[in-house]
Amino acid sequence: MLEAGDRQVQSGAAAPKHKRSRATGMRWVWLLLALCCWMLALRMIISTWFCARTDPCWERIQRDGVVRVGMDATYAPFEVQDETGRFCGYDVELARELARRWGLDAEFINIHFDGLYDALLAGKCDLLVSALPYDPTMTRDVLYSPSYLNAGLLLIVREAERDIRSTSGLAGRKVGVEVGAAGHLEARRLREQERIPLEMVTLPTSRKVLEALLAGETDAGIVDSISAYRFGRDPGGIRFFEEFLTDEQYVIAMRPHSGYLWKRVADELVRMDKEGFLEALQDRWF
Repeated sequence: MLEAGDRQVQSGAAAPKHKRSRATGMRWVWLLLALCCWMLALRMIISTWFCARTDPCWERIQRDGVVRVGMDATYAPFEVQDETGRFCGYDVELARELARRWGLDAEFINIHFDGLYDALLAGKCDLLVSALPYDPTMTRDVLYSPSYLNAGLLLIVREAERDIRSTSGLAGRKVGVEVGAAGHLEARRLREQERIPLEMVTLPTSRKVLEALLAGETDAGIVDSISAYRFGRDPGGIRFFEEFLTDEQYVIAMRPHSGYLWKRVADELVRMDKEGFLEALQDRWF
């Protein structure tokens, strides 16, 4: 005769059997899924590493000792050719520094801006360094480096101005903008979407915007950072807020299979930023 306690154990013994079987099966499923995910990740890592190490563009650069840089040398202060045909400017110095750090020479190829991407994809150059804005529509065709400069819009005021501390302080103020330019669109957005009742004063160029501000004809201006940096150095008399109203990131472009070249460019730009080279370059040219 079984005791009550024994009956409970015996009657309950068969039920967990299926549960244990199902639980064991599910554990195997999860283990297999985890293994597949791990193998897929490993494959991607190995593939990326292998492609980077077999970058034909980087191999050609190493073999010839020259990195070919495409640019439209008509856009001061980024890239121009002097009377002797020598390339100079912000981007030129940046490209030369990249080449120097790799123990290479930089060869510059002057290309019309509209033809830069075609020249790159045709293999006529290895890099595009030409005040080139990041273009999300081109990310399937080229590799973009991290940004080395933000040429977005800045809010500018006179040095003595203390009442305007942000865009909200533009209410009831005269704001100079270059007609039809990005600053014009931003001022319109602030007025219509942000409901800031500012008065727009349209002028033919960004320099005219800054001159009008300095002369007291306007209370503030919205211009691109490059114009602001250059005017702020000479003749000065203005100050700008560090926070950008919009972003226009300048990047270096490479062909889609130049994985290792991309890595070398990205690594050097990070180092240049940490070392203060990019800041010094900006101060020298702007």
